[in-house]
Amino acid sequence: MAARIFGLLALLIVGAAAVIALVEILPLRRDIAARETNLGAREAKLKQPPPPSPDEAVAPGNAEQRYFVFLHSLQAIAAKNGISIPQISYQRAAPDKDSSLRRYVVETTFASPHLQLRGFIRDLRTLPGVRCERLTVSRPNIGATQVEVRLQCSFLVEAAR
Repeated sequence: MAARIFGLLALLIVGAAAVIALVEILPLRRDIAARETNLGAREAKLKQPPPPSPDEAVAPGNAEQRYFVFLHSLQAIAAKNGISIPQISYQRAAPDKDSSLRRYVVETTFASPHLQLRGFIRDLRTLPGVRCERLTVSRPNIGATQVEVRLQCSFLVEAAR
């Protein structure tokens, strides 16, 4: 008699678990999958990655347009490496009368872990027309994980005469 009661109780517990699975778990999985798909589609619409290099600016690109693409690429490279650049100063260098090249100088200061800084500089050097002219790295104390960085680089672009 006790075996029948325990068997019936076990059957009721298994039945209740099956009902819970059908009513709660399976619809929840479908809902999560639908939301992930919707979120992925919305994310794809929002992300418009910058061109990988200033040389791939949409034609006909003048020097200023290519320079702004470079600035966008600089910020994208920093974000990719987990670096936030809160301040950038940039200016056009004095033009050389005999040259069709325009030179823009970019200076920035930021704090970053050393490993992320190395990745940022490595990726920055792959941009055509970019030259890192001055890089100053300092650490406030030996136990600090962040380094203070001051970077000056120039961007050269050929301008139409």
